[in-house]
Amino acid sequence: MKYSLAFDLGATSVRGILGHIEDGILKTEEVLRFSHDRIKGDGRSRWDWEKIIGNIEETILKYGENIESIGIDTWGVDFGIIDKEGNLLENPVSYRDIYNGEGFKEAQKTMSLKDIFMETGNQIMSINTLFQLLYLKKENKNYNKISKLLMLPDLINYYLTGKTFTEMTIASTTQIFDLNKKEFNKNLLEKYKINEDIFPEVIEPGRVVGSTKNSKLESLRKFDIPVISTASHDTASAVLLTKAYTDRDTLFLSCGTWSLIGCLSDNPIISEEVYENSLTNETGYNLSNMFFKNITGLYILEKLKTQIEKKLGLEISFEEISDYVTKCEVTDIVDVDNEVFQQDEFDAITEIDNLIGRPLDNDFDYFKVIYESLVEKYLQTIEKVKLFVKKDFKRIHMIGGGAKSKLLCQLIADKTGLDIIAGPFEATAYGNLIIQKMNLGEIKNLEESFKIIEKTSEVFNYKKN
Repeated sequence: MKYSLAFDLGATSVRGILGHIEDGILKTEEVLRFSHDRIKGDGRSRWDWEKIIGNIEETILKYGENIESIGIDTWGVDFGIIDKEGNLLENPVSYRDIYNGEGFKEAQKTMSLKDIFMETGNQIMSINTLFQLLYLKKENKNYNKISKLLMLPDLINYYLTGKTFTEMTIASTTQIFDLNKKEFNKNLLEKYKINEDIFPEVIEPGRVVGSTKNSKLESLRKFDIPVISTASHDTASAVLLTKAYTDRDTLFLSCGTWSLIGCLSDNPIISEEVYENSLTNETGYNLSNMFFKNITGLYILEKLKTQIEKKLGLEISFEEISDYVTKCEVTDIVDVDNEVFQQDEFDAITEIDNLIGRPLDNDFDYFKVIYESLVEKYLQTIEKVKLFVKKDFKRIHMIGGGAKSKLLCQLIADKTGLDIIAGPFEATAYGNLIIQKMNLGEIKNLEESFKIIEKTSEVFNYKKN
């Protein structure tokens, strides 16, 4: 049996999933899972690159004889820098690094934030690649040594194949990309005096990047496995499997560390009003445009859970949290987009106390605040999306870890009045594998892939009570 191997990198864990099509079903097996965190050594918050690439290498070595393709997806905006000898100059910096805010300030000396948005259509966030790069340009001795800048999935593909490309969906997260021309924005690069040559050729999802026989990792050269460019921004891979792709009355909500909620639009929607409402455009699979908002998501919940567990000296189950929240009468909400929740580290209880102006009676009350605050932000965002696309919606298709929460799904249905479709929970990995299988000719088209996923994965439906 030959399998495709999907590596799905989240900001807190990495997974490897083998997949093959059998009897019209996508059968999968998780063969790698490890948690990872940021490391500090030079005052910067960086990703543990050796741990990430080492685990990927070991997994391919273990299963390589039975693998017919490999695909990578990761979170957006982060990147690695390569010198002219083809070496990684330093561990990639995390989007949560505090110094990215300095690059954000630096950017505004040359262009206004509104003008940056009008050039790129990306929601202005200090974590974005442009601002990271500008701080690197100002402060880092390695900037002048850069031969290529590779987004994180492109960096992994480079290690696996020796080839440098930028896949389009991940490029669209950078705040340096021209969403209409589908290339890096020459005007922006010129204004900031950034060398255009450091950006590789932009390619579409579904293309073979290269083969492991040319890998930078010598151990993998014994295999000749094609590496396929998936929709390598994890959101694009996940949204591919929502009904938003076939039904424009459906919103998508990718609910994980970040919440991304919006719809597909015919073209990028770029205007001063969109900028003022902090919405964004990114490229999805098959040159589609995803119009949505990035919202700080379950990261706040995880931070609070970890904080209380440490205080109590025991693990708390999500079932226990849900039971408490269902009965809790606290009605306070906070703005989950407050910049404090985007920091590397924060005390969730203290920060929520500061925002609502008083402490709550029970530590578990803060879970209720977070759930209610997330749902309120979803509602506000939906109203804005409706305004700009000039239409109403009938349902939300939720994917990702948050879709597993019956409590969260029901709260959203009750608050928005929209029907909720929840699942598949493994949408990102499935999307990654589907694109690989289409390249290999094992799936004919998207329509067939939707039928396969319907047979493969259980989904749940919620309506307003």
